[in-house]
Amino acid sequence: MTLPAPDRMHPTVRALYEHWRAIHPARGLPGRQHFDPTAIPRLLPNVWLLDVARDPLRFFYRVMGSALVEAGAPVRTGQFLHEAVPDAALRRRMEAFLVQAVVTGSPNWRRGEPTIVHHRHVSELEVVVLPLARDGTTVDALLNATVFYWRTHDRPGPDEAGPGS
Repeated sequence: MTLPAPDRMHPTVRALYEHWRAIHPARGLPGRQHFDPTAIPRLLPNVWLLDVARDPLRFFYRVMGSALVEAGAPVRTGQFLHEAVPDAALRRRMEAFLVQAVVTGSPNWRRGEPTIVHHRHVSELEVVVLPLARDGTTVDALLNATVFYWRTHDRPGPDEAGPGS
């Protein structure tokens, strides 16, 4: 999916996207060497970082923000996606979304129902996937942010968009 107009993005998602654009070199993609997490401390609970392994293409969870853990995401730092999400159909949906950013070298965005099960309180989420390439060309990591929209009657978070946002 293409990115919506920035004013249609959740402020946390938009802030990470704008940070990625700010660290973007004049030529090629930014790499992890350009990304300093201390520059975005208020976004970190919603940030997650994937390493991209190749041959075969796989995704390794390097960092998981606390908002994702609090929302009940079944994946944890130090796992490959295929280990964390054994249901093949769900995993294929997640992988297709991630692969698009790897193949195109362009951001990907989605808002809708979670692909994988989170707490029953999560009604919807918004996610942005931002490609990183140490050499400026070959995507070797994905910098991501997710915010959660909670059901109004039983949400555990402090506001409508969930914890950390």
